[in-house]
Amino acid sequence: MSIKLKEITYKVLKKIKGKEVVLPADYSKLFEECAQEINFDLTNQELVLKDLNHDTSKLNDLVKTTNKNLETLQTSTKNAQEAIVSKDTKKLEKISQDLDEMKKKIQFLQQELFSDTLTKAYNRKWFDMQYVHNNKFKEDGFLAFIDLNKFKQINDSYGHLVGDMVLKYLSNFLKKEVTFKHRHVIRYAGDEFLLLIDDKISYKKVSEELNHIQEKLTKQKLKIKSSDNITFTFGFSYGLVEFKNNDLVDKIIEDADGKMYEDKQKSK
Repeated sequence: MSIKLKEITYKVLKKIKGKEVVLPADYSKLFEECAQEINFDLTNQELVLKDLNHDTSKLNDLVKTTNKNLETLQTSTKNAQEAIVSKDTKKLEKISQDLDEMKKKIQFLQQELFSDTLTKAYNRKWFDMQYVHNNKFKEDGFLAFIDLNKFKQINDSYGHLVGDMVLKYLSNFLKKEVTFKHRHVIRYAGDEFLLLIDDKISYKKVSEELNHIQEKLTKQKLKIKSSDNITFTFGFSYGLVEFKNNDLVDKIIEDADGKMYEDKQKSK
């Protein structure tokens, strides 16, 4: 259910983007409308609260684990200082092993904190930390705004479980097919993804590769193993924009979103 609530939130945020003032009543109305769009029942408050509590509990666990790792790091640092002074090689070796183990735990925590639960793509939190400072890009690169075609139709025809599988498939497809060395896939909102490319290449080269994988995806047949053995094809539209250090993030995303919409109109 948390995935559905997040999907509704993404839809609401997209609709209010650019508005200077959003009153609580307006937000509440939009939230209800977006819930209806995906046939989500908000009246079952017990389930909603249960799921929100689950997310809160997960976040609390992450905080506790992080604090525990910090305590371990402080202890290991103190022990290392003492071992260096006393030239205790066995103790230093044990500290090194502890730090290696803690490094693995921290990497797991980072994955949990910065990845989208459903698609395992990066989430917006990662995007904001890695690329953005004061709503400006911290470096040069390319941004592609990617949106699934006829995603609502897929959900309506086959159900949201199939829709979730399509989102996972697209995320993995982009990671696999985009061949640039420094490329990152971010789930931006609902069925919208951002593709960030840091390689020092031309706009033309990026555009040609995206056109290629866009066409390749439409020729793929996705088969869902079920009682009906569903098989179907789907595609995506995209808008590509080059950005520079200190460019406004909102402006770049808006420009890419506009180009994506133009691309989507061509596919109809």
